[in-house]
Amino acid sequence: MLNYNGLFLSNISATKNKIFSKLIPQTLLVRFLLIITIPTLISQIIAVYLFYDRHWYNVSYYTGTIIANEIRLLVDRFKQDDFKTQHLIKSYLNIPYNFKPGKIIASTQYEGEEINILHNILTQKIDEKNIVSLKGDNKINVAIQLANGSFEVEIPAKLLINPTTYIFILWLVFLSILLLAVSLIFSKNQIKSILELAKVADAFGRGVNPNINYKPTGAREIRHAGLAFLKMKERIEKQLIKRTQMLAMISHDLRTPLTRMKLQLALMDSSEHIIDLKKDIESMNQMISSYLDFARGEGGEDFLVVDIAVWLRNFLASQYSYQHIELNIKKTAMVNIKPFAFQRVIVNLLNNAFKYGTQVKIVIQSDKSKILISIEDNGEGIKEEDMINVFKPFYRSDEARSLSDYGNVGLGLAITKEIISDHNGNINLAKSADLGGLAVLISLPKA
Repeated sequence: MLNYNGLFLSNISATKNKIFSKLIPQTLLVRFLLIITIPTLISQIIAVYLFYDRHWYNVSYYTGTIIANEIRLLVDRFKQDDFKTQHLIKSYLNIPYNFKPGKIIASTQYEGEEINILHNILTQKIDEKNIVSLKGDNKINVAIQLANGSFEVEIPAKLLINPTTYIFILWLVFLSILLLAVSLIFSKNQIKSILELAKVADAFGRGVNPNINYKPTGAREIRHAGLAFLKMKERIEKQLIKRTQMLAMISHDLRTPLTRMKLQLALMDSSEHIIDLKKDIESMNQMISSYLDFARGEGGEDFLVVDIAVWLRNFLASQYSYQHIELNIKKTAMVNIKPFAFQRVIVNLLNNAFKYGTQVKIVIQSDKSKILISIEDNGEGIKEEDMINVFKPFYRSDEARSLSDYGNVGLGLAITKEIISDHNGNINLAKSADLGGLAVLISLPKA
């Protein structure tokens, strides 16, 4: 019996992981910025909260209490009859006041943290209704409703509202932005070293520029990775050179006796055995050349940007003008190719197509990112189970051809796949929908 609960929970977990992976930025620079920005913002928010909510509130409450006590003392003295008769006195304890008989104060309270603090303290210390409002930028008006009128007091705003609070917050924000900008510059320089290492590693892997002039830079760990790459590159190049030299020496040593045998056979009278021996010698020469080409590759050739349709049309006109090849160009684009290496790809595929068929059709089309080239024939095709194995070196799908086909050593498609991979492309086989034979599908990235 299936465990549906476990399956359901695993699906939920997989969905969460998929959503979480999409939310996480893919580039290292953005991740660095998040690593730096999020802790900085959290620390700044906590600092502002602690300063403003705790320290500044305590300071504002202490100052408001002092002002409220003076106002309460002034109101208490004003209620005395002997103080009311002194109309010439318009200030008390350095606090200017004004009494307006019969006036009723408004009910609207001015909003503001410091104003609200003073209003709440006055409400606690004075029984009468009070309204606190800000007049301009330098005066605070306190209106207290008495039985026979309105008692108004003006105090300097700087006693209660300190502009340095906002200056502090602005300075904190500005300093955070400045430090983040500096961190961004340093992070970008570090990432630049990583990108440079990735660039040269990719170029060396594709054989775009074998003579790479790379100098490790950046942090110690990045320099160590760069030095490790240079050592690996040197070992690979030495191994490739030794392999090519070994095969070149073997081919030279084998071709010497083959040449002598060919000369001796040329001096002999022609017979059926002599013809068979000449075919065997020619087959051995072709096999030696194929082995050497497979080992050597085309790493020394540079890439060129070409219009693939124009290049292919010119190549077919110069090399296959005697063959009937249908060329259908639906949409073309510019691509990076190694001309001689890509020429070998086309030659191998066309030779195979004409070897087992009589009609060949080439279609070129493109999408947003790549060029698609299909080469189809009307031959017998290849079995579906052999379509993957034929790209392996020395693999032949039809072993019966091994005696009659002297040049076939199973390296043609292997060399073709290696060249296409060197072009950062893909090659696949399928059944031709139009001609019924084999369809070779090549995709190359646009330049």
